[in-house]
Amino acid sequence: MPIDLKESTGFLYLGASPYTDKTNYSLKVPYPDVGSAPFTTSRLVDSARNAQGTMVGRMVGRSIDKQEMGWSVISCQLWWEMNRWFENGHFTFYCHYFNFNMGRWLTRLVYLSDVKVSPGLVEGKDGQPDFLRDASFSVIDCGVV
Repeated sequence: MPIDLKESTGFLYLGASPYTDKTNYSLKVPYPDVGSAPFTTSRLVDSARNAQGTMVGRMVGRSIDKQEMGWSVISCQLWWEMNRWFENGHFTFYCHYFNFNMGRWLTRLVYLSDVKVSPGLVEGKDGQPDFLRDASFSVIDCGVV
């Protein structure tokens, strides 16, 4: 039974320039599976307690975004294209993404984290899978102001 991958790209746009956007990018990332793309915003805080035990603190820097993405099934070609781009000297890169907390598109310097994948059906003599399963990675905001 053939697998219908239904890959639609354009969830994230990645590039080497701070001008990365929907028209100026190196790589388009496919839409993740529904329920497999939590968006997290964290805030670094410098805090302590005063003599009365009350928290005294302040936010350090700006809010930091993290976009996780997962695909139950993804084509080998698309997965390998993305990972070859990451491995080809893109430890940090620019990501144009939709900030779900602010309701707008942003471009920020990010890094790649938590890359995982499992082989799908492996047939033939070359030992390569026909597709990949349970693929995921995250892009995390570097916090550059």
